[in-house]
Amino acid sequence: MLSELGASRKPGAIQLRTVQNNRKPSPQSLPLTIREQDVLRELAQGKSNKKIARALSLSPHTIDGYVKDIYRKLGVCNRSMATAVAFHHGMLNPLPPIVDTLQRAHYHPTA
Repeated sequence: MLSELGASRKPGAIQLRTVQNNRKPSPQSLPLTIREQDVLRELAQGKSNKKIARALSLSPHTIDGYVKDIYRKLGVCNRSMATAVAFHHGMLNPLPPIVDTLQRAHYHPTA
């Protein structure tokens, strides 16, 4: 599946597996600390390291280190690939916030 995501295999990289027995991958199955998962969620929303640092009350230098560790542990080389892994493991809401809000409000536009 890594090849389906456009990822190359790297030594020590996690391997994404297809879902078997109706079990979905979970964030807990990733080899990341809780803080690294927090950083990955922010990163996957398209935030810069500086904005992630502000959101998590950390220094940009610390975030740079976390991002490098996340890439190494996931065996990816960019933010897009890390986002794909986060999405695959259910770390991200699959709908943009506005769509999710509209759906919760049972909003159905008429054509």
